[in-house]
Amino acid sequence: MIDIPRLDRAMTPAERRIVFKRPAVSSKCRPAPIGTGPPGETCGSCANLYRREFSKTYLKCDLMRSAWTGGAATDVKARDAACAKWGAKP
Repeated sequence: MIDIPRLDRAMTPAERRIVFKRPAVSSKCRPAPIGTGPPGETCGSCANLYRREFSKTYLKCDLMRSAWTGGAATDVKARDAACAKWGAKP
């Protein structure tokens, strides 16, 4: 039998963040560092946000089309702070 420590109680939020830590944001999907764009703007409000639709919808930066992969490494998040290449939607 496998011995799992602290199985008798639920994880605290701090423990959950350690165990289920999200991977760092890849620079392969960004034309510029996150947060270098206009204050208050996000990737979701950028004209360069591309919605690639398959069985699910994947958000990509259209400026980085040549670097796109079939995996999550080049996905962007709509809630991320805008980068320096942010453009207003028409």
